[in-house]
Amino acid sequence: MQSVYWMEFAARQGDVNSLYEIIENDPCVLQAIDSIPFVESPLHVAARAGQVQFAAEIMTLKPSFVWKFNPQGRRPIHLALQNGDTTMVLHLIKMDKELVRAKRREGLTLLHLASESGDIHLLTEFLKACPDSVKDLTVRNETALHFAVTYRKLDTLRFLLRWLTTNTVELQAILNQKDVDGNTILHIAAANNDTQAMQLLIKNMTDLDAANLSGETAFDIIKDEEIKKNLGRAEARVKIIKKVRWLMVSMREWLIRKTGMRGKMSDEIRRVYMIVATLVATATYNAAVSPPGGVHQIQAAGTIHLESNSSKVYEGKSVMSSSDFMLFSITNSSAFILSLISIIFMMPRNLGWVLLHTPLHQTPHLPTNPFCLNEDRWLKEVMTKREETLRDTKAPYFGGKKCMLEGTEYNESSLEEGQLDLI
Repeated sequence: MQSVYWMEFAARQGDVNSLYEIIENDPCVLQAIDSIPFVESPLHVAARAGQVQFAAEIMTLKPSFVWKFNPQGRRPIHLALQNGDTTMVLHLIKMDKELVRAKRREGLTLLHLASESGDIHLLTEFLKACPDSVKDLTVRNETALHFAVTYRKLDTLRFLLRWLTTNTVELQAILNQKDVDGNTILHIAAANNDTQAMQLLIKNMTDLDAANLSGETAFDIIKDEEIKKNLGRAEARVKIIKKVRWLMVSMREWLIRKTGMRGKMSDEIRRVYMIVATLVATATYNAAVSPPGGVHQIQAAGTIHLESNSSKVYEGKSVMSSSDFMLFSITNSSAFILSLISIIFMMPRNLGWVLLHTPLHQTPHLPTNPFCLNEDRWLKEVMTKREETLRDTKAPYFGGKKCMLEGTEYNESSLEEGQLDLI
């Protein structure tokens, strides 16, 4: 017991030398502490006191301490975050990225807590370290989005929506997640009478008519008739846009299935197809500008050259007959459009891909936050973070774990850069 007391004192002071002196006198002291199911370990004490070096030393000696609950149901990293010690939090995550998903009492993760406080910088770091953490739920089945809406953190909500749109194929599943009472984030926004959040969610969510356990939809909860009327009009406009988007996405998925243009296509084959499609687009564009046979030209004397079988022609008109020109225009335009579509489908995930695949409702006119000062900067930041994550995990969207995409199995070996084009 004496050793445990002095170990706690050393942790509070951050005295690494005393740590090893205690271990020298009592080699089993750390094991004795670890044998207690719920205990205030030296790592808890160091995390609360902000002693980064001591915490790193303890994690090296006894890695299991990092996952240990204290009697209040908190792990060391939760105490550091609770005290606002960003340096300690990021240092612990650097040593073990899975700590982002570490749950404290009530099932709250770091992402839930950062969403509650509205700390976009920490959210960025957490999602960069562990993208899958965005899917974690509390014991009440709440996502980080539930916390952002509940605590009226509008900038946090915008950030999370943008991140989800760019980085996950499970966007709608996460947005439409219901808590234990059956409430979606739209229900919570309606209960809070948060008009801005509701407008933002209506643009992104598909299941706007979801009912909670009481049988109420989000629009049933709204009390203010004027707000309900305005949101109803917004919903009608968004539904039209969503139908167009659904048609475009369905067509895209159908073409991909039919043509076999899968995300696992090798870079070499992708480049060959891109070159062919680009050549077709160039040729058809030139043909549209200069149709076969040319066009009637004005002569030097100011007259137009007439063919013997022509009654009347106009400068710039194609020399082909009207029926031939119509047939040429239809086929040439079809080839041009299809080649452009092929180019878009086969583009790798770079800045151009993000711009071309951003949903119709995403515009640079959304209110800014400290993380997104403008659209260009945001897109650049997203792609930079994706590349860094790819280097760290080889699977930026699935944390290096095996996954299924449209019936095709992928694992780490197939998730190299350029080999996964999410639908």
